[in-house]
Amino acid sequence: MMTLKLEDVLELTPGSVEGINDWFLNRVEKNIDSGLYPDLNTLETIADNIKESLSIYKDKHNIEDVAIGMSGGVDSALTAALFKQAGWTVHGATLPINQIETETDRGQEAIEALGLERYNFDLSEQFESMQEYLGENDETYRGLQRQGNIRARLRMLTLYNLAHKVGGCVGSTDNFSELSAGFWTLHGDVGDIAPIQSLSKSWEVPAIAQMLGVPQATVKAVPTDGLGISKSDSDQLGMSYLEFDILLFDLLSLPNLSRETIQDYINSITEEEIQNKAGLVLSRVASTGFKRNNPFNLDHPLFSNRFEILEKLDRSLMT
Repeated sequence: MMTLKLEDVLELTPGSVEGINDWFLNRVEKNIDSGLYPDLNTLETIADNIKESLSIYKDKHNIEDVAIGMSGGVDSALTAALFKQAGWTVHGATLPINQIETETDRGQEAIEALGLERYNFDLSEQFESMQEYLGENDETYRGLQRQGNIRARLRMLTLYNLAHKVGGCVGSTDNFSELSAGFWTLHGDVGDIAPIQSLSKSWEVPAIAQMLGVPQATVKAVPTDGLGISKSDSDQLGMSYLEFDILLFDLLSLPNLSRETIQDYINSITEEEIQNKAGLVLSRVASTGFKRNNPFNLDHPLFSNRFEILEKLDRSLMT
């Protein structure tokens, strides 16, 4: 198989790369050379490992049905493809809430292409009812972010109800880039099993999705949150996923993760535009750590070993 090249990453990375600074392009080439951006052979092995893990989980816990919200984006389609190819029965649901029709159409196309059980729950009426109810005694409610969170939680409520009906669980569709950016709604986007949470959005997600037969229109779709907060994810991030991932991986690869070394790295960037974007990445990671540590269990001195003992009990019962 051919060696991975810069052009391969640029072809599949989400959003437009037109006008991207050469600094980022040079970093991509460096990351390819170091193996940080895996070639297709390696990605195929990664996909096989994920499918094997999903299959083991299915057999170990005697569960084979999973409900997944099919947003029309590549993350949900890839998640569904991995579960399906691991032998699960995948219940794919489109969940429009005053949705752009093309997004719902892409979700339904992916359901058909991947051979999923098909559902459509139009939650627009329920959302408007919640809008009216929550806004009755709260004049501040109409903010787009708060409305977006309600959309996400209505969808997750519906997915868990579907999972209960079929005796299954709910699949998480968030990726590593979103996890790092805190780019999800607590109790609204994250389900029970997360196959792609270790995969970067800028290369690994779209490349594996294409490999597993996700429709090209979905692979190439401009990423949005589907919550009506903005026209694209890049609008909210202040940069493309490619730029975000490059700066994130730079931060993660620092030899000593301390405030001093992080600040030294940001100060070492001579171009103001890139330095500002590095600051945005750092700010997003720093301000969303509570979401990655949720719920936060308080460790009271008299009961400090309870969690550890419960974890041991869980492990013994699962063997």
